[in-house]
Amino acid sequence: MQHTRLPDDYLSRLRQWRNRPEPDVSLGFLSKLFKQEIEKPFKQLAEVSQVWAELVPEAMARRSRLESLERGVLRVTVDSSATLYGLDRLLRSGLQRRLITACKGPAVRRVKLQVGHVGR
Repeated sequence: MQHTRLPDDYLSRLRQWRNRPEPDVSLGFLSKLFKQEIEKPFKQLAEVSQVWAELVPEAMARRSRLESLERGVLRVTVDSSATLYGLDRLLRSGLQRRLITACKGPAVRRVKLQVGHVGR
């Protein structure tokens, strides 16, 4: 007979089925998200920034900041429209092609410029 067990046994089995499981309060789910959203883009930008520093004249490099690299588009923020114009001329005269061939790790296909706060 089932009812011959102790009442405490019966209640403990019921609690396993009736009570909600304890919530997972650990932050383990963030490790995959961290690698995908922060670590990988940071490594890609680090590689591109080295090439950027080598190819772009120092005066222009100081007035620009690499923002992101997503789907082959390198977004660069410059401090003024004059810097944007000068950097655009450099990119069109062959700098973009040299940048694309020099970046071996992440695939850079295009450079997009925008005026904004560089904040150095």
